[in-house]
Amino acid sequence: MGAVFFSFMQDFHASTTKVEYENGTLKLTAKFFTSDLETAVGANVSSKDSFDSKAKSYSNSNLVVKVNGSTVPLTYVGSQTNDKSTRLYLKADNVKDIKEIEIKNSMLINNFADQQNLVTFDINGVRKSFTAKKGSDSGKVTF
Repeated sequence: MGAVFFSFMQDFHASTTKVEYENGTLKLTAKFFTSDLETAVGANVSSKDSFDSKAKSYSNSNLVVKVNGSTVPLTYVGSQTNDKSTRLYLKADNVKDIKEIEIKNSMLINNFADQQNLVTFDINGVRKSFTAKKGSDSGKVTF
């Protein structure tokens, strides 16, 4: 029975990205299955410097955030791995007066056809979400 469950887990590709707003800073925390992220990034988490360098480059080309129609630059803060998951931390500073946020999240979508990226926003006490996937990797929410 355990093998069936394990097999299922390997065939399931998903991530969560939490977007929070605090004191003019958007904070993004993206959580992945470590093995899936290593495949996409092309580096092993055990080699932290190499992994962070490649994860920074990878997330810069696969995560795009627009606030009120304008792209905001994301800064890669770092990564954290425990058990089977790895979190990537990014932020955007000097963000003001959020009326709408659009995010393109194509993380892992080119690697896994069934990849789903759940994006959850917590902005000024309001929570909204959408799921990015192949053919539909962007979403827009208004506040």
